[in-house]
Amino acid sequence: MKLLEEGKYDRQERITWWDQAALSKSRVLVVGAGALGNEIVKNLALVGVGHISIVDMDQIEHTNLARCVFFRSGDEGKYKSDALAAAAKAMNPDVETVAYSVAVQKLGNAFFNQFDLVVAGLDNREARIWLGASLRRLGIIWIDGAIEGLMGKVQAFVPDGPCYACSMTEQEWKIMAHRRSCSLLGVEEMLGGHTPTNATTSSIIAGMESQEAIKYLVGRRDLAAIENRVFRLIGEQMATFFSIVDVDENCPYHDELVAPEKSVPLPSKLADLWKVLELDENDYLSFFDDFVLIEPCLKCKSVPILGYADLMKRKGTCANCGEQRQDKSFNRVSFEDPVSLIELVPEHFPYKSLLQIVGQKNMTVSIEGESIG
Repeated sequence: MKLLEEGKYDRQERITWWDQAALSKSRVLVVGAGALGNEIVKNLALVGVGHISIVDMDQIEHTNLARCVFFRSGDEGKYKSDALAAAAKAMNPDVETVAYSVAVQKLGNAFFNQFDLVVAGLDNREARIWLGASLRRLGIIWIDGAIEGLMGKVQAFVPDGPCYACSMTEQEWKIMAHRRSCSLLGVEEMLGGHTPTNATTSSIIAGMESQEAIKYLVGRRDLAAIENRVFRLIGEQMATFFSIVDVDENCPYHDELVAPEKSVPLPSKLADLWKVLELDENDYLSFFDDFVLIEPCLKCKSVPILGYADLMKRKGTCANCGEQRQDKSFNRVSFEDPVSLIELVPEHFPYKSLLQIVGQKNMTVSIEGESIG
């Protein structure tokens, strides 16, 4: 008698609450393609998550080879996201993978609407705060992991709970503010030592992130273990504990849920939006992310530059003469505002960003920037 052939995912489907069909239909964005990102993508691909997108702007270095399961010596110099997407697809052809070799902020907050869940292995606070705020206003759950030496932590962020910024200390805010201003003006950022990490810690933390991700993707939020609290690992002592995180009622990153009503292409200048969207001259544009206007260089009279703050790093130094240029940050633009007439450069705008119209016509739209490719 011939035994029936078992399905590829048979062993995991024997878990009573498992839903393989739900996983195969899921769309997940993995932010970061380093040690954590490699392990997260490996786990999600193995269990058969149907569509995995990966975003990371960095290239593979020699030191990545000892910590990243998918990278090989011949991959040095390649973009991490490209190499990881290709390797995961080769490992499990059932899974569709897409790579974005840009900063996550370049995708834009409206870009995340297509995903069921986001799992992150980031290495800086600025990106975590921005990502958390963007996903919160869209109502999307995300899971974050961090490692240092043999220590690690995992936390799940839900729209009605504390965000990443809620847990930051005053000193962490000061460090972030200094780094942000330096990078915008083009001054070399502080040289700090690389965070010590290893393959075993990243495997443990990414495994926990992946396990929690599966629970959400199959609709079993009742099994979620790290909402509103942080799981911490101290590997030297093999000790683990949870810490509770409270909602900061005064946190500036707790926007209301929004849903774009329409999409419009990035105009040549912001003033064009009044005609495209049929706005009243008293309506104004309100951006969720800060805009930066870099004034013309006083020495060589170069043109002003306008764009999202997170995409304007190192633009504060004049490319022609090296002089520092004055800048102004804002998030609202009126019809009569002079910045509405500045020519826009797609390089300084996300692929898909949310914009609110406030005044006679109140609505949220998505601004479609340059093509992703």
